[in-house]
Amino acid sequence: MRLSRRTLLLLLLPATVFYMIFFIIPFFISLGVALGIFLPSDAQISRGEIITLRYFEQTFDRIFLLVLLRSLLLASMTTVACLLIAYPMAYYIAVKAEKYKSFLLILVIIPLWVTFLLRAYALLTLLGPEGFLNGILIGLGIIEEPLYLIYNERAVLLGMVYSYIPLAILPLYSTLTRLNKSVIEASRVLGAGPVKTFVKVTLPITKPGVLAAVILTFIPAAGEFVVPSLLGGPDDVYVGTLVYNAFLAARNWNWGAAMSIVYISVVLIGVVLYLRLVGEELRV
Repeated sequence: MRLSRRTLLLLLLPATVFYMIFFIIPFFISLGVALGIFLPSDAQISRGEIITLRYFEQTFDRIFLLVLLRSLLLASMTTVACLLIAYPMAYYIAVKAEKYKSFLLILVIIPLWVTFLLRAYALLTLLGPEGFLNGILIGLGIIEEPLYLIYNERAVLLGMVYSYIPLAILPLYSTLTRLNKSVIEASRVLGAGPVKTFVKVTLPITKPGVLAAVILTFIPAAGEFVVPSLLGGPDDVYVGTLVYNAFLAARNWNWGAAMSIVYISVVLIGVVLYLRLVGEELRV
């Protein structure tokens, strides 16, 4: 039964209105602030400028570009690590864990019920100098002095993976549940080993899940603020931290809006190129 065009438009209307109100309109407001149309600076008013590009010029300096590159690198490492961990977990839950599938799936979802802030504080409690891990190592006599496992890039990466791994597991699980086991069995009957079966059969079938996991992990990780702020050191500055400081510490909303627009544009271009590349592979 095919739906009429009017019915489809009515079904899409709530999502479209929500998208317009909470993304499109705020995006153009931010663009107006970045161009000085809204909240113009005193220097802009004294020069009689209605629109200015000086805030974008400030954005394209060496410091911001390095911070942006570091943020994209952190997001890429987080995405790769999440995929490497999430794929076998999702495969086991979807294919192997028949009796305990629902229980394991709930364990994956439970961290999403807790805010990023509490999860980051949990890692501080676990990895801090007086934390649980150091207490065990000192108690067993393995180390004499506590290890400094936080306030560095490794702690930030660990916190990012811990925070975003459920977002990678869920789409992979959804795809793997539709995997036809007879196809895998046929591949093995024809002489393909486990590795070849995975590369030639399982992985191509589950590419849509991998695509969704990459997008759900990379996009929010690139602009993450909470985890780097709590687990990173004073030199570990990322885009989210820089934008936060521009808005609240420096009170320079124009510069903060310009950085936000540049960040959104870079991530959007990367995602579009990725979707086109992967989409062509899926069609093939």
